[in-house]
Amino acid sequence: MPRGAKALAGGVAAVAMLTVAGCAGSAGSSDSAQEGGGGFEYGASQEEVDAAIADLDPVKITYQVGAPAENSVSGRRSMQVKEEIEKRSNGKIEVEIIWGMAVAGYPEAVDAVVDGRVDISYHLISYEPQRFPEASAIGTALGNVEYSPMVGEMVANAVGAAVGWNDQALLDRYESEGVTTLNPILANGAYSLNCNSDIATAEQLKGKQVRAGSAPQSEALDHFGAVPTSLEFTEAFEALQRGTVDCDLSPMSAKEISGIYQAAPHLAYSTTANWPRFSATYIAGPSFDALPLEYQQIIFDSSAIALSGSAQSYVDSNAVHVEDLASVDGTIKEFDDAFQDELGEFVKEQQRASIEEGHLPDDIIEQVQELAGTWEQRVADLGYEDGGDMSEMNEWYDPDSDWSDYAWDVFENSGALDHRPN
Repeated sequence: MPRGAKALAGGVAAVAMLTVAGCAGSAGSSDSAQEGGGGFEYGASQEEVDAAIADLDPVKITYQVGAPAENSVSGRRSMQVKEEIEKRSNGKIEVEIIWGMAVAGYPEAVDAVVDGRVDISYHLISYEPQRFPEASAIGTALGNVEYSPMVGEMVANAVGAAVGWNDQALLDRYESEGVTTLNPILANGAYSLNCNSDIATAEQLKGKQVRAGSAPQSEALDHFGAVPTSLEFTEAFEALQRGTVDCDLSPMSAKEISGIYQAAPHLAYSTTANWPRFSATYIAGPSFDALPLEYQQIIFDSSAIALSGSAQSYVDSNAVHVEDLASVDGTIKEFDDAFQDELGEFVKEQQRASIEEGHLPDDIIEQVQELAGTWEQRVADLGYEDGGDMSEMNEWYDPDSDWSDYAWDVFENSGALDHRPN
């Protein structure tokens, strides 16, 4: 719960999206566009929230997620946001989860919230770099945040939130599209390579056919002499099995869903510099604005858990992937220093190009570096630390660990509170 309040729950996956449909009419209908009071203060006790919503009618929220099922790694985190919203609203907001992006897929996510097919939606915003160039560019900038299998993900997502909430051009972009963002930038998980042979150097990567998910990643692969290929991540396993591609560049959650470890059991990852990340967001449509202020505040506050749960789900997937690789006698290697130094410099070149195009602020490289240092210290002060490296992660990582302190610290110190409905 926010500090000073007493009972907000754990995390939710970044692979989620909300849709609102009324219990007494849909959320955007005249039946449910009821007048609330003056809202409640952030950090209010549950008793104060209960009093504020006492006279409001119940509503129903359908929460569409990318996770394939409740028992998947990311599905567990999706369930936590349902529990949080229902608990904080004293049961007046009912959440029904729809799995697997069944209502509106990523290419339709923005249009779907605007036209009311869904009301609040998760979206992999880097899928639309022409429509949201700032978000895609920020994902690239986050490649310069140092990585570790748990703390590194926490830091990158905190930095992404801080950059996003303070990038007025990005916030204006959302507004011009007719949507309200609840998390302007989710950094999601770091990208790593799974290949059908050992790879740990630039020379070994040269000439490899690699499935990549974004234009900045393809540019980086091309820089190293690899051959980027555009395929949906769900097609990666079959392509690797047939020998159409040699490697898959993806975050751990995608590896879990696609099962690529069986065809590409050799993992290569980076720590000091990383591949451009793939930005995500939560967006709300007009029907969110029609909700009573108190309901808007409950949903907005739960976005703290959405961010921490997104990061935690990728860390969960790290540990699962290590187990998967062990089951097929796979290998886990870190790219050598020469490769990582070169990758870091190339990512900075990409950032400079985005600055010249007007998609990133002039000081983004320094800004990310400073924020990374700040959040490394904040995460350490909260007591979170890696217990070892990636290869040992299944031995030291606890998926039941409580990330709520991290969730609220990021929410309170990234700029989110400046945008809380009031």
